[in-house]
Amino acid sequence: MKLRRLTVALAGIGLCSIAGTALGQDAISKEDAKKNDGVPVHKVEITGSNIKRVNIETASPIQIITKDEIVRSGATSLNDVLRTVSANIGGIDENRTNGFTAGAAGLNLRGIGSQATLVLINGRRLAPYAQPEYQTTFVDLNSVPIGAVERIEILKDGASAIYGSEAMAGVVNIILRNNFQGAEISGSYAQSQRSDGEQLRSTVSYGFGSLVEDHYNVYATLDVRQVKPMYINKRDGYLSTEDLRPYGYKDNRSIYTFPGNLYWTDKATGKFVTRTLDQNCPADRLVPAQTIFGANSMGTVCVFDDLKDSKYNSAGKTDRVGFTSRGTWQINATTEAFAEVMINQNKATVSGVPHWFAGQNGLDTPALPITHPQYPKDLINPVTGKTLAGGNGTVRVRASLNDFPGQGLENTTVFGRYLAGIKGTVANWDWESALMYNTSTVDSKASSGILKTPFINAYKNGTFLFGGSAQNADLLKQIVTDSSSNFKSALYLWDGKITGELMQLPAGPLSVAVGTEVRRETLEVNPSALAVAGELYHWAQSEPGYTRSRNIGSVYTELNAPLLKNVEASLAARYDKYSDYGSSTTPKLGLKWTVTPELVLRGTYATGFRAPTLVENSSQIKKAYLSYRDPARCNATFLAGCQWSSPYESGSNPDLKPETADSFTLGLVWEPTTWFDATVDFWQIKRKDEISTFDLATVLNNPGRYAGNPAAIVTRSPLTAADQAAGATAGEITNLRLLLTNIAQTQVRGVDVALHGKFNAGEYGRLTPSLQLTYNHSYKSAPAPDTEMIEYAGSRGQPRIIANLGLGWEKAAWKASVDAVHVGHMSAKDDFTQPCTFETQGYANLCGDIGSFTTFNVGGSYSGLYKNLKLSFAIRNIFDRMPPFAPSPTSAQAVAASSLHSTVGRYFMLTADYKFK
Repeated sequence: MKLRRLTVALAGIGLCSIAGTALGQDAISKEDAKKNDGVPVHKVEITGSNIKRVNIETASPIQIITKDEIVRSGATSLNDVLRTVSANIGGIDENRTNGFTAGAAGLNLRGIGSQATLVLINGRRLAPYAQPEYQTTFVDLNSVPIGAVERIEILKDGASAIYGSEAMAGVVNIILRNNFQGAEISGSYAQSQRSDGEQLRSTVSYGFGSLVEDHYNVYATLDVRQVKPMYINKRDGYLSTEDLRPYGYKDNRSIYTFPGNLYWTDKATGKFVTRTLDQNCPADRLVPAQTIFGANSMGTVCVFDDLKDSKYNSAGKTDRVGFTSRGTWQINATTEAFAEVMINQNKATVSGVPHWFAGQNGLDTPALPITHPQYPKDLINPVTGKTLAGGNGTVRVRASLNDFPGQGLENTTVFGRYLAGIKGTVANWDWESALMYNTSTVDSKASSGILKTPFINAYKNGTFLFGGSAQNADLLKQIVTDSSSNFKSALYLWDGKITGELMQLPAGPLSVAVGTEVRRETLEVNPSALAVAGELYHWAQSEPGYTRSRNIGSVYTELNAPLLKNVEASLAARYDKYSDYGSSTTPKLGLKWTVTPELVLRGTYATGFRAPTLVENSSQIKKAYLSYRDPARCNATFLAGCQWSSPYESGSNPDLKPETADSFTLGLVWEPTTWFDATVDFWQIKRKDEISTFDLATVLNNPGRYAGNPAAIVTRSPLTAADQAAGATAGEITNLRLLLTNIAQTQVRGVDVALHGKFNAGEYGRLTPSLQLTYNHSYKSAPAPDTEMIEYAGSRGQPRIIANLGLGWEKAAWKASVDAVHVGHMSAKDDFTQPCTFETQGYANLCGDIGSFTTFNVGGSYSGLYKNLKLSFAIRNIFDRMPPFAPSPTSAQAVAASSLHSTVGRYFMLTADYKFK
């Protein structure tokens, strides 16, 4: 095969959530390498194999993103880079302002969950982010300083036979610099067109010592990054308002306003009656009750558009400092010792938003007492002193507590990785062994919480008034408090392996690798004492803290055999023994056929597994509040359950068994000329015994099927006559309890396409067009053993096509690039098997497709102004396109998927780099 470049792509332009075309695909043949100007051929190890080789094009599809591509992309974090990979669908977003993992980011290859993608540094696994997102654990991509990264290798097939648990959808191997001499300094400034999201970043690297002359090399990199918040109210149109009537949907503005709204049931008609406590509510915010609660209501409601409030961030503030160092010492001609240190601190802050108050069954606050000063006087019988309200006489309040300090969250994460090892060569065998200690700690500080008991007491006895800022001042001093929780995960690891040529076969050497790995995993969870006591208002009560640990021992082997001169087979097997659940054995088979020097066919079959995590494999219950649609209380005339909130308990399970998977790839590599190459790979993954809770929508839509199931408990209040007359078929949900079990299964398949060209335009420079495309043909999932597989490909949040098209140009000291990033259209429906929710609400026009979303990014650099100085710029989303209109029946914001549809808009970046030599 002809000599090919190390990479075949140009990374895209952008930052924050950059989108580009990193299409690396390696292949250097042994024969051509020998012709490479007499340069000696060295064997290297590529992700997905422990066997060193000259031709690094294996049977497995691998994408490589190089240092140069990362730099040209304008990315300021690993998450920025990996969000451009078309195989990544819906990972954990660092810009989330809800949830528990502010500032952390996780990858999600093939869209089957972050826990099915294994993340490595230099071929070794990492400790997970210490604070789980409910029961989900993942490796935080922001734990690795981007300035220390040499390249990223992405294996796009199953690799449990090589690396063990989690490697079902693929592997991301982050390769750090091996050695460095000299000094570099880099600085960048970025900001959105809307004057928010300002970024400042600087990187300093210094290294000394030559392995050839001094027999050692030591280098260190310091990476500092500060990002200021972005604000929803600075975005345009439907992105910055909850009133979606001008765009063809309903008014989603919040009824949690200051000072608040009252509502009760009218005795005579059975209708809901609403009344605002705000006597000065502006006319444009005073709306008929029917727009909120449906036809069976009357009165008016004062609403508030939360998205126009400057307190609401679309991305919080982050401050990040990362330090990476590596030392290499050549003991003798065949033996080398090495040590690595990585410390990264990431502080993410979500600014305070107002507390809310809901007099709703199942929540913290009871109905308004009849003795409260703000109880409607016209509802009190002057003779008996009893309420005149219908139903059970309940009068409820929904309010925003704007006179309280806004609640905020600050997560400080410290990631530490310490490694020492030794490697060498004996005869024709390479060996390596290392010890590693890796930790992730999270200190989570919740600011301006409210002590529940004294607050509820003040509410009940009437000393707390809605909107009574002056009267409430002394109370606030007594009940507003901060609380802290901390978490720590740790990984202790020792490994050793040996690889070499076992024997000579007629078609070439039989290569083998044998290795072992021993590790210990620990997790410490220490929630706030106030949360454990249930004393934080509107915080679900936490379970007590706990410490868990387990030991894992593994052995593995791998063979690479040339069956014929142009046919190569690879075999791998791994045995993992866990102290808490048992053992797993996983094999893998790969075949590569070089049909002609220009065409290679390849394929793999692999089994995989994912062991239950320390969080899942316990008896802990995670509590929170959840918003959702209740079909029993949501129809054209009764809207109360269309956006409902209640306490939610998601539970672990000590009896879980591992998930298992079968994966298959079949593809080709075609390089007909020296200036064009293409890869096409079909992939399929079938995952069984999936650890999951029952799908909430399935449970609510099929109440009879899951009645009495201990893993899916829905608790409701009694159905009132008024609700029944209005069309409700069940009472209000007061609590949800969904426990983890091995219930689900998922089948995904699709095609990856990568094209790359390299054209010499003579005096006009060189052009490098590229394309990376993933077609998600099918995404089927069964949420429970007794349900049919449901097709989700093309549904909301699951586009069939994600593509990055790029064009690079370079001439002498000039470089430039333009990239088009495309997210295909998708249905407005979350589930093709269920009726369109918009239709039941009277908005059938919204039941069609959510349009595709294409953004363009440009960038360039010039290095001819001064020796060793390079100036660069990048503009992400140069045409300032906003995501397509995609309202949700259960959410106020009209964006289909934040991980795919960025709301940042046009974003600018300037960078200067200087090398000292």
